[in-house]
Amino acid sequence: MTATTKYSLEGKVLKLNSAADAAIVVEELNALDAESLEEIIFSGNTFGVEAAKAVADALKNKSSLKIANLGDIFTGRLKDEIPLALDAFVDALVDKRQLQVIDLCDNAFGPAGAAPIRRLFIENRSIRTLKLNNNGLGIEGGRLIATSLSDAAAANKNSDSAKTAVLPNMNTIIMGRNRLETVAAQHLSLLAFPVLPNLKELRMPQNGIRPEGIQVLLKALGQSCPLIEVLDLQDNTFTKPGSLALVAALPSWPNLTTLNIGDCLLGKAGSKAFLRAITPIAPKLESLIYTFNEMDLAGAQLIPGMLANKPQVHVLHLNGNMFDADNNVVDAIRAVLERNGHRNALDELGDMEEPDSDTEEEEEDEEGENGGQEHEKTEDDIDALANALGDGLKVTCVTGLKEKKI
Repeated sequence: MTATTKYSLEGKVLKLNSAADAAIVVEELNALDAESLEEIIFSGNTFGVEAAKAVADALKNKSSLKIANLGDIFTGRLKDEIPLALDAFVDALVDKRQLQVIDLCDNAFGPAGAAPIRRLFIENRSIRTLKLNNNGLGIEGGRLIATSLSDAAAANKNSDSAKTAVLPNMNTIIMGRNRLETVAAQHLSLLAFPVLPNLKELRMPQNGIRPEGIQVLLKALGQSCPLIEVLDLQDNTFTKPGSLALVAALPSWPNLTTLNIGDCLLGKAGSKAFLRAITPIAPKLESLIYTFNEMDLAGAQLIPGMLANKPQVHVLHLNGNMFDADNNVVDAIRAVLERNGHRNALDELGDMEEPDSDTEEEEEDEEGENGGQEHEKTEDDIDALANALGDGLKVTCVTGLKEKKI
């Protein structure tokens, strides 16, 4: 047998319908040393049910498997085929105690595909990295994943090796572009994140999560996941509630290196609150994506001060916000970045939004009439709501869950 650590079908664009179609793959897998194979890459090919069963059988004795890349392996398959084929692969992976990475990205299996994955989580709790990007999970699929992680943690507690209901090995979850929306985000927040104390990387961009979902999600992460290094919530909706939840959670993540909250509509007040909150903390920050968030000039003027004690920031994206790209503040931002050795860190500011002049005039008139009282009230609201978030956030009941505090 040939000793090798990786077997790849990447780029071969195979259409494997039957066991006969998969015969060459099975033959090649059988020729590999069962104790040496650590990684399989099947992405970019398409497996029918019988082909999946045949290949899965060839994997069952590969006890050293650590990485299973099963992304984009069901193109053109019928909705009824995919769960059966996926279940065959799960059969081959459930007993792989060295398995660390499972990649199922770009498989449109929807909620039906979440059911086979449930068994994998519960029976194999060695998994560290879960990649479920662009699977069409929807609210129900997100709920199933959340419940599965919670149940896996409970199973872990019942084993001889664990004292608490947690999944200590899992440190990375990628679940972008899944239409999870607010309800599934709440399920993940209430059921999954509390059992993931060692979570370091969470990517959930483009999921249609509304402010009330973001609020609960950030609260849960702040309380349960202190080791967060990478957080990507791009293209969900924060507004004021989400901004304040972020402000409250930030101090919980001293190891934060990457934060992507672009296209999240934090708004003017939310942007200022966020920048003030992150300025004295997050010393390890390296990348901040803050595009299209309606940040105005007053917010942008806080950025040079924020960067002053963050010498490792080498990626800063601010395009699409509401200040002039030719304003002196941009020069000030670039100057700080250059002093820190990252002169090319700032992105191109080619799509800046025009400030809402009507809103600005109204705000100026109100401040003039009230002697700045409205501005002070906004700042007081930010402080009060941030404090309230710190004391416990009451979460309204979502489908299948009782009302509870997190």
